[in-house]
Amino acid sequence: MISLKELFKSDILNNQGTLLSKIITEKLINSEDKCLVDFDGVSNVSPLFFQDFIFPIVIEFGSHALNNKLRLINLKDDHLISYRAACDQSSDYLDKLSARQTRSGDISDLTLELLLKARELSRGDTSAAQAIFGINSSMAKTFSNMDIKLIRRIANAGVMCFEPRLSPEFAARLAALDASEIDVFLNIVGDLEDFYESEYA
Repeated sequence: MISLKELFKSDILNNQGTLLSKIITEKLINSEDKCLVDFDGVSNVSPLFFQDFIFPIVIEFGSHALNNKLRLINLKDDHLISYRAACDQSSDYLDKLSARQTRSGDISDLTLELLLKARELSRGDTSAAQAIFGINSSMAKTFSNMDIKLIRRIANAGVMCFEPRLSPEFAARLAALDASEIDVFLNIVGDLEDFYESEYA
């Protein structure tokens, strides 16, 4: 459980939301347990605090994380009013967040989508991530631990930062298959380490 009063040594919360969001993001990545955030002893919370705290988590994990993995306790009526105000201002906040992201056209957008998908598969189905993206188990683990800030930083480089890591043997096996057989081959669950170049292991 995270006691906000003890963490920030203050009963007024305004600009501490970004730090709290980072702390909780790490907890959600590294633990399956529900994260409890205790507002006991906090007298005043600004809408900005909730924006900086809640919205990055929604972007990172999806809105379901708020219901399934995060619980706010000892909220006062005044806290809820600030929370609702933050939600009412969500459109403006996300516009500002988007404006901070300096992307270089379609390449950055494509890289962003690829990295997000690689992370999603690496977290949920490592074998599928390895087969689809041509990565090994070590790289899949790296993808699964990436946060949205790092993914955006890589994507914003404006170059294609993601490429398949398939060995010639793996490519030859694919080439030898009929089109109808490729999907079956790629969906076989097993250890794919032998298909990758040793330099990427």
